[in-house]
Amino acid sequence: MASSLKSLFIKAVLPFASWWVEKQERRILAEGSELTSSEKKWAADIGVQEVDKIRLLTVPVVPLPGAPFIYFLSDILRYPLAPIGMAARYGIYLNYHSRNDPSLLVHELAHVAQYERLGGIRPFLDRYLHECLRDGYWDAAMELEARGAAIPFNRPPDR
Repeated sequence: MASSLKSLFIKAVLPFASWWVEKQERRILAEGSELTSSEKKWAADIGVQEVDKIRLLTVPVVPLPGAPFIYFLSDILRYPLAPIGMAARYGIYLNYHSRNDPSLLVHELAHVAQYERLGGIRPFLDRYLHECLRDGYWDAAMELEARGAAIPFNRPPDR
């Protein structure tokens, strides 16, 4: 996809994507639970400023925006279709099968720190989408940063 076409695509989807993430964050903040003291320390250690704002919501399936849109976006971004975690600014979804995987939580906490550092939902999504379209999901700088933050926590999940 040519650079100008990518920019037009992002400009077109950014309002919808921002609205959708804001909606997810509201749900998680209303229904989710606080971090444990250990999880709060992990968040602070990787640079989250407002640790007490974070809430976790464990779900059987991490929601995605409208199916036709996400499948289209998935093809373009080379993004996995079934995420096991997702940060919506201060709200974090975790798939209940992966709730006890500290590396997944730290990965999502790194995204929370990115939301803060970049100034909120819209600036985060703008940069994230640009990186994913330019470099692909697996090589996007924000994903590499989040995976790097999680490395010390990589271990098999508790059974």
